[in-house]
Amino acid sequence: MYFQVVILALLALLPMVNPPTTATLLLGLSKGMSREHVRQQVNLAAIYLFCTLCISFFIGSSILELFGISIPGLRLAGGLIIGFIGFRMLFPAPTQANNVDINQSIAFVPLTMPSMCGPGTMALVISGAAQIAELPEEYSRFTIYSGMVTAFALMSLISWGVLKLADPVCKVLGATGIDAMTRIMGFLLVCMGMQFCINGIKEVAQDPAFHTQSQQVTLTTEDLHPESTLALKYSNVQALG
Repeated sequence: MYFQVVILALLALLPMVNPPTTATLLLGLSKGMSREHVRQQVNLAAIYLFCTLCISFFIGSSILELFGISIPGLRLAGGLIIGFIGFRMLFPAPTQANNVDINQSIAFVPLTMPSMCGPGTMALVISGAAQIAELPEEYSRFTIYSGMVTAFALMSLISWGVLKLADPVCKVLGATGIDAMTRIMGFLLVCMGMQFCINGIKEVAQDPAFHTQSQQVTLTTEDLHPESTLALKYSNVQALG
């Protein structure tokens, strides 16, 4: 049971976390930074990823309910953040190339959130925690929870290894190659951000509560203007006749 939970959790998390995408993002953001600082950021990103996955799994739904945040809202916010970062990478400011902050922290934002542990990953982990809570009592909660924590640790270790490969790639590409890669990744990030926003809007439009509120607004409008509504219906009947 323990190993089944670990394997299933890893298979579900790998396409959502997608460490290679974050490695390409690291290539663009680490331009001008020292190798020691980049290694430090990679180590911190792996630790932050593990902590964020655990927090999302154990108390993620409670935090969202506490602040009244929905999953579509989380997707929209993540999409805006990713789009803003991508826009800055695609069109860097003229002074940014000359005055690069070589000590800036990129481990948590954007490497961990929203890149590796974005809205999709958090939604997957939170929904998984909800399904585990509904399992019959015959399943050992300790075994399942320990398997999930182990999967989070392995996922963080895999991400750490993939991000470590970004440093050798920097040596191969050189300054010109990194600049070109930065702009390409910036464009892709803008597209990813827009897709996150589209998915969030689609989820809101498909939410039954949204349609219920729209019907309530329509009914309220008819209550406020009954004469105009009756006149419109009468004119429609005459047109059909």
